[in-house]
Amino acid sequence: MDLYEAMRTTPSCRYFTDDPLDDEILHRIFDHARFASSGGNRQGWRTIVVTDPELKRQISELHAKQWNVYLDHARDGVVGYQTTDAATKMDSYSPAQQRLTRTDDFAKSLANVPALLVCCVELWTLAVTDKDLDRQSIVGGGSLYTFVQNVLLGCRNEGLGSALTTLLAAEEAAVAELLGLPDEVAVGALVAVGWPVPEKQYTKLSRKPVEEVVFRNSYGNPFELD
Repeated sequence: MDLYEAMRTTPSCRYFTDDPLDDEILHRIFDHARFASSGGNRQGWRTIVVTDPELKRQISELHAKQWNVYLDHARDGVVGYQTTDAATKMDSYSPAQQRLTRTDDFAKSLANVPALLVCCVELWTLAVTDKDLDRQSIVGGGSLYTFVQNVLLGCRNEGLGSALTTLLAAEEAAVAELLGLPDEVAVGALVAVGWPVPEKQYTKLSRKPVEEVVFRNSYGNPFELD
């Protein structure tokens, strides 16, 4: 698959078939994804491929704890979410409501996805250059998410569906106990991988134009072609 086509057609897959996933395909994806860049070329990413049904069930339950909290907040803020008051009931088919419904379906069926990739990073490999700033740090993940993005693109190239979520990171202590993570390894993401349900797969993505997100020389000055 052409790289630019893969970049434009790699959605978050929310619906998977029950078809088994060949280990050789996953190994091939990881074999290419490992060439991602990382700080100091330390390659601190570590991934646990979870296929055991009981482990998947327990990971799904940990993810659900955080999703349910997120869902409660989203219901308050999403225009179009159905209410019990007929006078204030909004359009339940709004794009925001549809996205929320799809993600809720995904969370409820997570244990049935063929493979759950618990993406971690060795903390000693990270150079967190913004740790002393008066805001939350965002730099540390840079040495993990380049690898994760390569995995997502690799899945697309193989015809697989994938979905990235970071909610599991909030349950790191329980995940560490469940999967035997060392103290110096942190959870950064969960990626669900499997064969997508064709009629529910969205590959025509819509995004903001370049001029809204890329600037020239100063913030807010659009990067435009002459």
